[in-house]
Amino acid sequence: MMRVIIPVLDRNHEHSRVSPHFGRAPYLAVVEVEDAKIRSMNFVQGEGPHEENRSEEEKSKASSIHGKIMDLKPDAIVATRIGPRAVDDFTKAGIEILPVEGNTISEIIPKLQR
Repeated sequence: MMRVIIPVLDRNHEHSRVSPHFGRAPYLAVVEVEDAKIRSMNFVQGEGPHEENRSEEEKSKASSIHGKIMDLKPDAIVATRIGPRAVDDFTKAGIEILPVEGNTISEIIPKLQR
């Protein structure tokens, strides 16, 4: 079983639309995948607007999002656009960054190979 985090724009289960940028995703889908099938899925609050467009409260939340993600203990994060600080933090923690493209979670899951 593999636990994957996917940045999404909405919470519509496997039909959730993938966010084009990890750091701007309003939600993160936490998906447990086995044999290219979804075994479980839940959603957590993402970082939301990018830094230059954030309120002070949103900036404070964003600084803790990396720790929040690490607490979820994912094996991998699916992201085609992700900032260098996030890549550094996550790879140092042993979390793989997978540049898998797709419009929805259901399009991404079959492409996950480790």
